[in-house]
Amino acid sequence: MDPRIMKFFPCVFFLAIVVGITPYISAQNRNIIGERPIYRSDHITKGDTHSIKTKKSNTQKLALEITRGKQTNAEKAKAIFQWITTNIEYDNELRLSRKLQKEIYTSEENVVYHALKRKKALCGGYAFLFKQLCGAIGIKAEVIHGFTKQGNTIHKTSQKPEHTWNAVYLNGEWKLLDITWAVSHGSPGKPRWFWYATKPSDFKKTHVPQNGHGDLF
Repeated sequence: MDPRIMKFFPCVFFLAIVVGITPYISAQNRNIIGERPIYRSDHITKGDTHSIKTKKSNTQKLALEITRGKQTNAEKAKAIFQWITTNIEYDNELRLSRKLQKEIYTSEENVVYHALKRKKALCGGYAFLFKQLCGAIGIKAEVIHGFTKQGNTIHKTSQKPEHTWNAVYLNGEWKLLDITWAVSHGSPGKPRWFWYATKPSDFKKTHVPQNGHGDLF
């Protein structure tokens, strides 16, 4: 990971793109979304490889469409955030359905694919979609798992993360954003922009990355 992240988030990041990823949890009611085994080299089939490449290609096309006419990475990242928050609803059906969870949470690519297909997502789907759309056009973004808190009380029902958000690298520094909260704290078609490039001093009041419960920045 870029060492500059550590200056911004000392001992904080736990990236959810590693093998053996932990279960996802709904940001709204803390329900476990189900284990998501990452594809491993010993059981990737030819069909799986083709499917993954196809999904990534579709994501790249969408990213280019969303950012058409935008000149800077800052403009492009903001356009991606706006597109997701105004086109992808919070997925209450997925939150409540174990059957759907098992079907969808099989890989990062599958989560993103279904978020776009259903036009709905939970916090993990929002975060992975933002990361992939940014990455498709060369913008560095990360997915962060952790917990939320109110005052000094951390919402933590287990050692597993209960919320997911992003950081995006723009103009030489990392910016924090929470798409789930931008959607849920806003209104249809009108996201709460407070949760885009949120000031670290404000963000740490409500968000605790998995690898630390002290000062975030």
